[in-house]
Amino acid sequence: MPPVELLRAGGQEAAIAGGIVTLVLVGVLARLLAGPVEPLGLPVLVALVATSSTSASYAVRARLTVLRALGEVRARLGAPLHPGVPWPPVGSDAALPERLLNREFRRLIGAAYRCHDLSSNALAWAFVSVVVLVVWLLI
Repeated sequence: MPPVELLRAGGQEAAIAGGIVTLVLVGVLARLLAGPVEPLGLPVLVALVATSSTSASYAVRARLTVLRALGEVRARLGAPLHPGVPWPPVGSDAALPERLLNREFRRLIGAAYRCHDLSSNALAWAFVSVVVLVVWLLI
């Protein structure tokens, strides 16, 4: 899979995981407002908080991985560090050495794969959170 598609898929998976975790939190709040939690449900509630937190942390780590990799590449190539600032690499008429471009490209590909892996984990943990939520609601 090309790196751009990996980043796109990773972003979509992280967004889906965030939506699922948000719905799980809404479900938890609705259940907590409905009445007291049964003593048997407390360990399941702890597991629910743990799985949701794990999913959210994977999604955040995926985003930070991409931002860090892009920031490092921009810093090594002499670009402004803020991603919103346009820049010509090392001057408008200077070409970058191919060896440097290949090395930076490999680093970005590695970051794209890592981002996709982290966002896939976020999505998997979000689905686990849904299952734990259903179990908790049935108790």
